[in-house]
Amino acid sequence: MFKTLQRKLTLTYSLWFFLTLAALFIVLFFVFKSMIYQSVSWQVEDIARDQAVEFAERHHLEGSHFKHSLYLSAFLSENGEDVVYRGTMPDPLRHEFIARVAKKENWGLTKVTSIKGEKNYMVYAMEPVIENGHRIGYIVIAKGIRGAHELIERWFTLLFVLTLIAASLSIMIAHFLARRAVLPVKRNYEKQRTFVADASHEMRTPLSVFSAGLEYFEAEEKDRMSESSKETLADLKEEVSEMNTLISHLLTLAKSDREGIGVQRSDLKVINMIQSIASYYHQKALLEKKKFVLDLPQHELTIYANPIEIKQLLTIFLDNAFKYTKDADQIVLRIGADEKRHNFCFSTKDTGIGIPENEQKHIYERFYRIEKGRARKSGGNGLGLSIAREIVDAYKGSIVLESLQNKGTTFHITLPILKNIN
Repeated sequence: MFKTLQRKLTLTYSLWFFLTLAALFIVLFFVFKSMIYQSVSWQVEDIARDQAVEFAERHHLEGSHFKHSLYLSAFLSENGEDVVYRGTMPDPLRHEFIARVAKKENWGLTKVTSIKGEKNYMVYAMEPVIENGHRIGYIVIAKGIRGAHELIERWFTLLFVLTLIAASLSIMIAHFLARRAVLPVKRNYEKQRTFVADASHEMRTPLSVFSAGLEYFEAEEKDRMSESSKETLADLKEEVSEMNTLISHLLTLAKSDREGIGVQRSDLKVINMIQSIASYYHQKALLEKKKFVLDLPQHELTIYANPIEIKQLLTIFLDNAFKYTKDADQIVLRIGADEKRHNFCFSTKDTGIGIPENEQKHIYERFYRIEKGRARKSGGNGLGLSIAREIVDAYKGSIVLESLQNKGTTFHITLPILKNIN
């Protein structure tokens, strides 16, 4: 239980650490990228403005291919035809600039492929040339940023490696914090579990003495007791029975938490065991004016399990079925097997009050009871289904619930413990 909690906390902490650091690295990457592109963009825009003024006066482009580290310097007329340019102007790039002039995209980033097939990124700026109050075209200044782009790629690689390192550190830190967080909970839980186990053991003896005293008193004074005294005695015996059940459940849970369930196993014949349990519930059904039906397979089943735990599992579901049914209701216990998957299967079906849909997800919680008042009248302490879930999980089985309010409830239990069918 605590290992599962620690794993969940580790996962949660590491995920938040990683997401925080990843968000920080992403912000740093885009800030760095923006700063580099912006600095080049400002430089290109300044040159474009200067050359636009100069070209309007002299109709001449200053500079060459290498001046200002420019990739090209060109004048595009209003209709998009290049009149003057310096450096190289591949046709695809010229057509792209013509399209950008038409779209009024005066600055930005573009990609160009040289004659040798080398790819390069360029930051460009377009500045209108005004002559005699009329715009006659655009000065286009473009600068290759291969070095800057490679720097950005190296920066991305560095941040990616740092992210992987941060992920590893996040897991280590999260594991340490989760272990520290679980430690006091575990310590308190151990104290509580020890107290429950010790208290349950200590209560068994006085309850046994009290129960024996009630039995003796009933045998000695039965003929001399009034009806009200008999009812009081019956109530006391029922309460003692409930207390014994509660203590048994608490000890089972304490054992489950301390040692685990399903550890001690042996071969077990199912039908003989079921019939011994069923005889008790046949008598119980007669006393409570209910109908109990047992559906057994034609062949004996052999399972590999702890007989005490399997009996307890069957008893829990049958007791629940009897508790939440009324006179003339029917309870069915069906036993089966899936030989291909080595599954031992059984189901309990009743025509009782059913379980509300919004309550169904809570029924396996410890001490949880549906409609507390009604549950109190019918007995129970909210531990039965919790223990059933512990047993089924220990055997790596499954429980499927089908229930409709005021229609009945069916539990399907599957346990991979079947050895063979005789």
